[in-house]
Amino acid sequence: MQLFNLHKKIRIPILNLLFISGVTFGNPIGDIRESTGYGFLTRDSEQVTNEVGKQILLKDEAETKNGRMKIVFLDDEVLDMTENTYAYIDEAYYDPNPSLSRMSITMARGTARFTSGAGLKIKKANVNVSTPTAQITIKGTDFTTTVDELGRSLIVLLPDTDGVSPSGEIVVSNEGGEITLNEAYQATMVSSLETPPTSPVVIQNITVSMIDNMFIVNPPTEIKKAVEDQAADDLDQDQGILDVDFLEFNELEQDALADSEEDLEFSELDIDLLSVDFLTDLLDVVDDLTKTTASLKDAQAGSGSSQISLKGASIGFNPDSQYNVFVQDGDLYFYRNVNGVIEIVIVGDNSGFINTTVEGYQGVIEFGNGDPTIEIIINQSN
Repeated sequence: MQLFNLHKKIRIPILNLLFISGVTFGNPIGDIRESTGYGFLTRDSEQVTNEVGKQILLKDEAETKNGRMKIVFLDDEVLDMTENTYAYIDEAYYDPNPSLSRMSITMARGTARFTSGAGLKIKKANVNVSTPTAQITIKGTDFTTTVDELGRSLIVLLPDTDGVSPSGEIVVSNEGGEITLNEAYQATMVSSLETPPTSPVVIQNITVSMIDNMFIVNPPTEIKKAVEDQAADDLDQDQGILDVDFLEFNELEQDALADSEEDLEFSELDIDLLSVDFLTDLLDVVDDLTKTTASLKDAQAGSGSSQISLKGASIGFNPDSQYNVFVQDGDLYFYRNVNGVIEIVIVGDNSGFINTTVEGYQGVIEFGNGDPTIEIIINQSN
C-alpha cells in the first residue's frame, strides 16, 4: 500500500479593495461580521487584522485572498465576498435625511452578494451597484454578481427568506439596453458595455451556496442557451459573434457528451493553469455527467481494450468535489484549485482511492480495476 503526502500549493491571490468616501474621516461606516481564511485590512498603508467586529473606516482596504469576508454597513446593507474577490465602495454618505444619503458600490471581480438594508439611513433607490459592464438599480433586493477579469458579468436575483418568492426587483442596464429581473434565481449575462444584457432566464436546481467563482466558468444550461440566442440574433443583424464572446464559456453540447462515452474527452489543456490570480478558466468543462461508476478510455491509441473504472467522480469537471479528472498518456490525473492546488497523477493501471476532506466536501473517489495499491488521504479542513 502506497501512502502519498500531498503538499498544498498556494496561488497569488487578487486584492479585494474598498475605497470609501462621502463620510467624515474616522467615523465607522460598518464592521466585519464574518471572516474566514486568510485576509486583512489595510489602513493608512499598514496591515491590520480583519477579525470579526473590526470597524470599517473611510479608505480602508479589505483583501479576501483565499478567505471570505462579510461586511455590514450602517443601514444593514451587506457585502458578502467570496475568495479572490475585488470590490470597492465609490461613495458612502449618510445624511439625517435618508433621501439625501447615498451609496455606490462596484463589484469589480470575483463573486459577491449584496443585500440592501433597512432604508432608514439610505433610501433604497439611492443605493447603486455596478459591475464594469452593467449598472444595477435595486428595490429592496438580494442578489449576486460574478465578474471575470475582463468585467463580463453574471447577475442573479436571489429568493426571499421563503426560498421561493423573489427578494425584490433589479434593473440591469448598460449602453446596449436594459432588462428587469423580478423572479427568484432569474439571471442575465452582460459581456460588454455596448452589448445588452441577455434575456432573463430562471436557473433551475440551484441554491445560493452554489453561486461562486466556479459558477461563472461552468454556467447553467439556461444561461448558455440565452448566450447562444443572443449570438444568433447578433449574427442575423451582422453584428458578429465576437460581441458575445464572454467568460470564455465552452460551447460543447453537453447532452451529446452524456449520450456518447466516445465523446468523454477532457485533458490538461482544458484547464487554464495561467489563471492563478482569479478564476480557473476551465475550457470544455463537462458538468452534467453523473457521479456513479464511469469508465475512462485508455489514452493509449490503438489499445482499445483497457479501461479504468472510476467511482465517486467522472471525467471532466466534478462540481461537488471541484476535481477536474482526465487521462493523459495513459495516466489518470486529478486536479483541484480551491484554496490551494491539488494535483494527483496515477501512473499506469494502478488501483486505489482518494479520500478528500475539504471545506464544503467530503468524499471518496475510487479508481482502477484491481486490488487497491494506492491510498491518498487529503485533509484541508480547519
